[in-house]
Amino acid sequence: MPMHRAAESLQETRRWPRRSAAFLVLLMLGVSCASDMSAELPEQALEQQYPGTEAEAEANTEERVLVVLSTNFPATRISQEQFTKALVNLVKDMPLPEKGASRPLPDTGRRIVLTSGSATGAAWQTPLAQDYGRLCAQRGTPGDCLDRFGDGPELDNDDKRAISLALAIGPALDAANAEIRAMISPTRLLTLVSLSITGYMALLVVPEPFSKGVAAVATVLLWGYLGWELWDLIRAYVRLSEESAQATRFDQLREAGNRFASTIGPNSVRIIVLVGTAAVGGTLSLASKAPKLPGFGQVARTAEASGGVRASTAAASAERIILSASEGSIRAILPRNAMAMSSEGSQATARAGALVSKTYRAFKSFRALKRAMGSAGEGKSWHHIIEQHAGNAKRFGAEALHNTENVIKVETEVHTQISAFYSSGRPELGGMVVREWLRTQSYEQQRAYGLKVLRRFGVIP
Repeated sequence: MPMHRAAESLQETRRWPRRSAAFLVLLMLGVSCASDMSAELPEQALEQQYPGTEAEAEANTEERVLVVLSTNFPATRISQEQFTKALVNLVKDMPLPEKGASRPLPDTGRRIVLTSGSATGAAWQTPLAQDYGRLCAQRGTPGDCLDRFGDGPELDNDDKRAISLALAIGPALDAANAEIRAMISPTRLLTLVSLSITGYMALLVVPEPFSKGVAAVATVLLWGYLGWELWDLIRAYVRLSEESAQATRFDQLREAGNRFASTIGPNSVRIIVLVGTAAVGGTLSLASKAPKLPGFGQVARTAEASGGVRASTAAASAERIILSASEGSIRAILPRNAMAMSSEGSQATARAGALVSKTYRAFKSFRALKRAMGSAGEGKSWHHIIEQHAGNAKRFGAEALHNTENVIKVETEVHTQISAFYSSGRPELGGMVVREWLRTQSYEQQRAYGLKVLRRFGVIP
């Protein structure tokens, strides 16, 4: 199934669980993107649209880079022994209550509605609810052990997705139960970790950028740990989400979870469990614990070889991540000190069998870019391939627009023609105005269209 269709089917995941992982959603809120006419606005109008003092523009002239990260490398391997030891250490430092009581299942007077099944209006004794209750009882925590009824007496798609994921990662956590049980209820840990992972993955599968926070840190870590297997993880989670949403029986949820775990493999399961566990404490917790995770030394070497970045610095201080699952691309806004070797605006040669990423100078404002780059030249104008309107700035961040990958010199006359084209309705777009259509597209789709327009007008070959 194409990733863009899968992403569309998961728009509801923006509603991801509001319960014991509520703190995480505030840190993980994403923002979004498109192409624009504000490049032609008068300078005064531009400064009003993108406010910032002279001092701010000056201070931000050369502080950041936009990095197009390559995933052309294999995953770091983590053994079961390394995983168990690291998990125990993470639980020791977990800033949460040791043992959480399980919620009782809904009273007989309450009703559970299955949002995607045929049992709408059925009493809480539905087979799905009963089997969920049996799972909790088998784990020694009778009742609502995974906290699925915390926001009401319904098992909706969020609940079923979370149960499937818990079933997928449960065996990995259970392997360390003996050492963990004295510190926290194994089922409580499963609940916290599955909610953490579910919340993050709900954003990861949507082709939207991530703002600074635990989502950006987790993305950098998973990129460094998984390489090309990151896309396998996303595809597998999309499938789990679709299958769990359609499930009306508990065995179907279990099958979806088992298929997810077998598709990504035990190594990737260990990695996402460790990252999800470290993320329970929030952004600072994840950033500080990352270098202590098993295999991080290999991750650091891979990040430098294939991305030209210092993994620790990138994970701790990523300004923004723009990840497009459907196009298979990752762009990161990083401070310049996160770069280990790449030279700006150039593509390095292959190293250790991996393609080193491209890096570009990035700026907080168009004014800062022009201050650094100078005039476009007589008879020429600076042109944003992905337009710099307020919607794109909010979705992707200023640096994703004002950088040396996205801004090029164009003959002023041609620039005017391109602007007129963006303001026109196009038959191939169903009569929509080009720039209005672009506002609904992902970062990569806007960039691809912008390059197509530049070829149409003879700016690039």
